[in-house]
Amino acid sequence: MSSPVVAEVTYLQDPAHRRKHTHRQVFGAAAAIVGARPEPAVAELSMAELAARARIDPSTVSAHFASIDAMFAELYLNRVYELPLTVDPRAGARARVSAQLRAVTLVLADEPLLAAACARALLRDGDAAVAAVRTRVAAEVHRRTAAALGMGAWPEVLDTVQTMFWGALLQVQTSVMSYHAMADRLDTMLALILPDTD
Repeated sequence: MSSPVVAEVTYLQDPAHRRKHTHRQVFGAAAAIVGARPEPAVAELSMAELAARARIDPSTVSAHFASIDAMFAELYLNRVYELPLTVDPRAGARARVSAQLRAVTLVLADEPLLAAACARALLRDGDAAVAAVRTRVAAEVHRRTAAALGMGAWPEVLDTVQTMFWGALLQVQTSVMSYHAMADRLDTMLALILPDTD
């Protein structure tokens, strides 16, 4: 008579999965807190409050995010990363670039308080963690814009488009315009530098 075989199961830890899960918890908590309070009070958000809302130990939150601003910057970057990168090859260069910039511009347009907190964080000086995230955001905007422009685009055109995007983001942060107005303004500027067709 044979004895039953008992399988030994080993559970592997996936640090990347755990990191994403923690980030999702923190981002969800931040969005809930921001959505429930007036804008001036958002600046008073602390790591302890964020950790309590996310139901995570404060030391864990601090291990993942160097500052509240770094967390908001990462939240924005995460939302941008989640956008699909689809380029219609039948469309002209202007339409392709417009589609990409509009998607990035409007990623938080329906959550104005959260968008304001993220924009304020991204434009913060003197925070090395924010600067690192800003570099990654710039790289993602570059990747999307380059994909939309296509092979053979002049580097100067790519640089101009990216400079326009960051300038428009600054105008939104200083309350000169809304995100929707920013998207429309970018379309107007793109019409000045890109042809209707390739």
